[in-house]
Amino acid sequence: MRLHNKVVVITGAAHGIGKAYARRFAEEGAQVVVADVDSQGARIVAQALTDSGFCAWARATDVTDYLDVQGLMLETAEKFGVIDVLLNNAAIYVTQKLWKGPVEDLDLAEWDRVIEVNLKGVFLCCKAAIPIMKRQRSGKIINIASGTFFSGSGNMPHYTTAKGGVVALTRVMARQLGEWGINVNCMTPGSTMSEDSVTDDVLKRREGSMDKRAFRRVETPADIVGTALFLASSDSDFITGQLLVVEGGGIMH
Repeated sequence: MRLHNKVVVITGAAHGIGKAYARRFAEEGAQVVVADVDSQGARIVAQALTDSGFCAWARATDVTDYLDVQGLMLETAEKFGVIDVLLNNAAIYVTQKLWKGPVEDLDLAEWDRVIEVNLKGVFLCCKAAIPIMKRQRSGKIINIASGTFFSGSGNMPHYTTAKGGVVALTRVMARQLGEWGINVNCMTPGSTMSEDSVTDDVLKRREGSMDKRAFRRVETPADIVGTALFLASSDSDFITGQLLVVEGGGIMH
């Protein structure tokens, strides 16, 4: 198993791709911390993993609240002894009624809401985890960006800006943390069929990306989790500051 006894914190792990990360990492031997603002959803995911014989712990966490995030990291380190991997997955996306439209029409409160979760939330989680990883002189931080960063597509100025900021933050931290043996990388899943329930609108949106890809099919969480596993495992020990695109050839850079 590639993550045997590794302690992995995954934010936004109660639903969608986050839940898929949690399952795959647990299958690879990780002790998974299921962190999500949806406390009931986090408990359900953690219980399902423990019922399957894996090690998982649910912890309700609001990534926009630094004291809450700090508590998550400190409690994890106290409970398990270390934090080997932090996967910053929590984000607001179209499944949560994300506004789309021209920059000049974007409401200020909506801008703040998305930046607060999608960019500042990543910063706060890293800020709280880094001192623990520095003491260990090891750790893997995996941030989730977006292909909209390359193309400006999606008609979501706040979302795309936040994800671009995640790429920039990843590179800065990689430079700063190499001295302590901490890897910092990010990846960009494409438009992925990750919803808990699939409506006609969801299916149409996901299928809309197919024609842009070299692999002309709908992307699923199973297409993504292997890359995250690679970045979390010892196979990527000499990789840092990188952005891996997992979009079936829709974006090549």
